[in-house]
Amino acid sequence: MGTGTYFDISAFVVLLCLAYTFFLQRLDKVEDNNIIFAALLSELLSASLSLAFIFNPQIYGELKVPFYVSSWILTAVSIALTILFLFINRTYNIGIWKPVILVGVPFGLDIIFIICACFGLHNTFRDAAYFCDLVMFTVGICVLLIYKKTSSTERTILVFLTLVASLAATAVEMMYPEVEIQSFVIAMLLAEMFFSLKDPEDQFDAETGLLGPETFKEEIRRRYYYLDRHEAEVSMVLLIIPGSASFMKLLGEVNEMKLRQSVMSELKRISDGTELYKINQGVYVFLAEKGKKEEAIKVQRSIISRFEMTFGTEAYEMELPFCTSLIEIPKMAPDSTVLMDLIHMAMKEGILFGRKEIDATSLDLSSEEYMRQVDEKVRHAVESGNLEVYYQPIYSFKEKRFVSAEALLRLHDGETFIPPDLFITVAENNGSIVEIDDYVVQQVCKMISGRNLKDLGIRYIELNLSVSDMLQDDIAGKMKRMVEMYHVNPSQINLEITETSDDTFTGTVEANVYKLSKLGFNFSLDDFGTGYSSLSRIIMMPFDIIKLDKTIVQSPFMLEDEQDRENARTLLESSADMIHQIGAETVAEGVETKEQLDAMERLGVNFIQGFYFARPMPESDFINAVKVMNKK
Repeated sequence: MGTGTYFDISAFVVLLCLAYTFFLQRLDKVEDNNIIFAALLSELLSASLSLAFIFNPQIYGELKVPFYVSSWILTAVSIALTILFLFINRTYNIGIWKPVILVGVPFGLDIIFIICACFGLHNTFRDAAYFCDLVMFTVGICVLLIYKKTSSTERTILVFLTLVASLAATAVEMMYPEVEIQSFVIAMLLAEMFFSLKDPEDQFDAETGLLGPETFKEEIRRRYYYLDRHEAEVSMVLLIIPGSASFMKLLGEVNEMKLRQSVMSELKRISDGTELYKINQGVYVFLAEKGKKEEAIKVQRSIISRFEMTFGTEAYEMELPFCTSLIEIPKMAPDSTVLMDLIHMAMKEGILFGRKEIDATSLDLSSEEYMRQVDEKVRHAVESGNLEVYYQPIYSFKEKRFVSAEALLRLHDGETFIPPDLFITVAENNGSIVEIDDYVVQQVCKMISGRNLKDLGIRYIELNLSVSDMLQDDIAGKMKRMVEMYHVNPSQINLEITETSDDTFTGTVEANVYKLSKLGFNFSLDDFGTGYSSLSRIIMMPFDIIKLDKTIVQSPFMLEDEQDRENARTLLESSADMIHQIGAETVAEGVETKEQLDAMERLGVNFIQGFYFARPMPESDFINAVKVMNKK
């Protein structure tokens, strides 16, 4: 058997496996798969003909012309359908003329040249047929390059490489007909096209059967690319059903399912051909097919009219809360990022205020854009070098000098600082808090190792650890490795933990506190008095220091009502006394005035931290401030 035979057999096996997988997974669920499946089927039939003649050579002479005509035409059909699929899959509203001219014309000529070549006319027609194949592959490559922004880079590169390989294989077979490699490479191209298709689970929402959020983002990307090139407009309607996640608890599983089916049926009826997406729990988008504002307005009115009535039956009949918003792009959102911010803002407005109609033009995108920018800066804070550790000295009443300091993190964007409360919250939400805290630990260890703090009178530096840090199984091992790397004694670091909720101290957190304590680290409970602290935990946990939050320290001096001030004073005094009774030392945070300082001294507070003595400052300024204070 020749080289071409092996290629034909390989192509047939690949195509047969793909066809089998299509039937199992994709054919009935992914849009436009019928086109790529038809291309696959055409090439499979072509490869089957080749195998038939390979294993039955005696009939080759009698059916030579029909064989070549059928086999080559099927291959041409496969190529044309594949390139047509690329057009449909990559572009939006391309019209009919581009596919007709760029695919239909070469395909039609290909068929004519194939028939002429097979009926004994000059071999030039065979070369011309191959040339038409080359043209169609070139068109496919151009589609990928022109519309590369409408899909992921990875997917574009993979399809591009297989298209280039198909073009090269066609050129080789054109020059050396006996090689017959084209069929195999087309099979590989179809395989790549198949695997580049989105999974049904990604394209559709499993609960409702509607197109899902990832499909919506991809479609929006395609539409924005089209809008940029043609200066067109697209309108969409946003529907929000607040509280839909709680319907199951209210109605029970069976009735909730019936209600959901009823709502979905009505939404599909209202869409009437308009593309309908579920982009979040209880959040739906109607994307106008032609992009016309009139069509979107009609959909919005239909939604309002229907949702003003009840859903369900007597057993679970209910009136659903809802709100809608009409969004015009690019008028209201110049790019896809701004659009997603606008949708998110409308969702929050709908959930908070429950209005039937939200004017998208009235939404303040500046705050949403700022939060998105902060999130991006926080995610890349360590690698960008925009983090800086500041130190706020802590004063001892007994020794009349600075004896320690708290390490406080600052994040700047090159010009201004982002408020710590904001970026720490963002870091906890996006998962970057552990990396940031590791950076702070490293910088503090470097500072302790590089500065002779004992000679300055600084016994330890306080470090904040988040709950995320304390939930790490190896936090004790990590801290041990860090202090050993910089030759720092664990007693020179005091770890602060803040109770952010009433279930902060899980078994894992408590176990890690004891592991770190055995290694020589001391612990402080930060922000005592903020509402979550459990007295039993304070007694049981190895806290050497308990820090009174600035709100409890400042309230007796700032509240306007005399009775409120008296109550706050009682709370402050009882808290300080309780901490002394259990044998822990006390730090008063937020001390800013002489009156507050004197009050803390009368209460027997051990340490003072606040603006009265010093604000947080960079390392060099901190060292100078300690030298000045501790020389007195």
